[in-house]
Amino acid sequence: MTGIHFLPFEKTVKPDGVKNILQLAQEAGLPLQSTCGGKKICGKCKVIVEKSDGPPPQPSDREREVLGGLLDEGYRLACDTILSHGAVIRVPEESRLKRQVILTSDTEHPYPVRLRPNVGHYYLEVPPPVLDSVIADRERLLLALKSTYGIHRPGLDPFVLQKLPDTLRSGRKGITATIWDKREIIDLNAGRQDGLFGMAFDIGTTTVVGYLMDLLTGNKVSVKSTMNPQIAMGDDVITRISFCQEDPDGLEKLRASIVECVNTLIAEASAEAEIDPSHIMEATVVGNTAMHHLFVGLDPQYLSMAPYSPVLQEGQNYKARDLGIKIGASAYIHLLPLKAGFVGSDTIACILATGLHKSKIPTLLIDLGTNGEIVLGNRNRMLCCSTAAGPAFEGGHIRWGMRASAGAIERLKIDPITLDVKWETIYNERPLGLCGSGIISAIAEMIRTGIILEKGNFSEEIQSPRLREGEDGREFVLVWASETATKHDLVITQKDVAELQMAKSAVYAGATLLMEQFGGGQIQRILLAGACGSYIDPLDACTIDLLPACETDEVTGVGNAAGHGSCLALLDKNKRNEAERIAGKTQYQELAAASRFQELFVSSMLFTSALDYQDDF
Repeated sequence: MTGIHFLPFEKTVKPDGVKNILQLAQEAGLPLQSTCGGKKICGKCKVIVEKSDGPPPQPSDREREVLGGLLDEGYRLACDTILSHGAVIRVPEESRLKRQVILTSDTEHPYPVRLRPNVGHYYLEVPPPVLDSVIADRERLLLALKSTYGIHRPGLDPFVLQKLPDTLRSGRKGITATIWDKREIIDLNAGRQDGLFGMAFDIGTTTVVGYLMDLLTGNKVSVKSTMNPQIAMGDDVITRISFCQEDPDGLEKLRASIVECVNTLIAEASAEAEIDPSHIMEATVVGNTAMHHLFVGLDPQYLSMAPYSPVLQEGQNYKARDLGIKIGASAYIHLLPLKAGFVGSDTIACILATGLHKSKIPTLLIDLGTNGEIVLGNRNRMLCCSTAAGPAFEGGHIRWGMRASAGAIERLKIDPITLDVKWETIYNERPLGLCGSGIISAIAEMIRTGIILEKGNFSEEIQSPRLREGEDGREFVLVWASETATKHDLVITQKDVAELQMAKSAVYAGATLLMEQFGGGQIQRILLAGACGSYIDPLDACTIDLLPACETDEVTGVGNAAGHGSCLALLDKNKRNEAERIAGKTQYQELAAASRFQELFVSSMLFTSALDYQDDF
């Protein structure tokens, strides 16, 4: 063998004795999971060394801890194994990064009836020049705009100025000026121009969604989505920030990858709508604070250091070409405002989309993810915080956790008598693992059937072959190996339960702290945003004590509210000022500085729905 050959991808790379197997796979563009970004924490990058030209290095203590008996079957951690010789490496099914099911649906709230886009077409007729009174092309255009529409001396983008002479002399009747914010002419076309389009983006840590909108009708013309390619350099924002610090070119690599991703979505949406991307004259972007900084090339390193200050907070306008975004040559991109280091414009967009800031009743809004953003309030007052929930809600640090892709268990039921398990997987494929909603569903069912007790420990009284001792303590078999795609038993371990306890306690404690500070009466409505929040069964959420003051009829999934908010800001320029007011009005609570949060976090670890629960407080 002359290199490392990856199966089943049939791709060979040359080892250098310096880069580990994970790094080589990433450089080759292979879909190998790495939730922790190669920090030897998550154990998701398991590979099998099937053949080797020489003896592989001895497993590290970390590999022995993570892999246990799998080492005897040839498994290794890709992030902890460096080869200097040829080998055949198989990436098993459970380690392959699959395309995630991406939530693109929005809230039940309709788009505004009155369209007020920030760009518009203005048809006018410009008098030709005459010999006895020479007036320049630009000045004649500006005079015509003033006399026809009352628009006083807008600027002209240099690209527009270059095409002005030929446009005025095309031989067609009249011209169409495309004007941004009534302040700048960003396009000129001979005759009447009909189509006017914009794109709204929600750039998430894991997924990116783009909405192509008709700015003249408000119709959603095309929706495209994909995985965020930055995952290859870090699964969460902290590992990506670390990547920027460790690699001198890290920031530019991350920025270039997301720009390419956005341009791909633009091209796909334009092709589906059968329009030229140059007819897209504006775009809006929302995302968490780290994604915002990485998109525009701002140094994100101080977001991970107290007091977690972003470079800026107010909404910004950039020329698309300055960011490398391939839409209209002179078009603008508007980024909605940020609130704090871990509360970004996606949270502001969620508030905007759900109308929480106009609500008469106290409403709790939670966007579940690695960082659980929480907002509590009504039209009188709003509070927000971000909890470091960890990656459990997205399948991270869970033995058989995975993203919401084909084969992921998303919901299940356990028979209270036999403990037999019935499951539902995404696309009805053989089980590969559990996504966030599946993990919550499994643990909720295990609580209801008495398998999991109040402290998160497994019952010692239940006798069943499904409940057994495993490498990480006791474990419960959800799916036998003969029924899975991996040919391994799919289990929930004691360690998995502990991971979920910490995640749910962080969310519960953060929401409870905001409730105590708000003091405005009982929560009357709970909104769950994002993919995980939208697919969770409200009863399961209440069973694991994810939400305070939880009544299932109060809990509603609101879909991709962040994407919806981005669309609103694109279609109605007044929503941008509204977003600024929301950001200014919302009070941010830094949980790291609140001793009360730690108290609530510890007290929220119990499962109060468990059969042995005793209220000792």
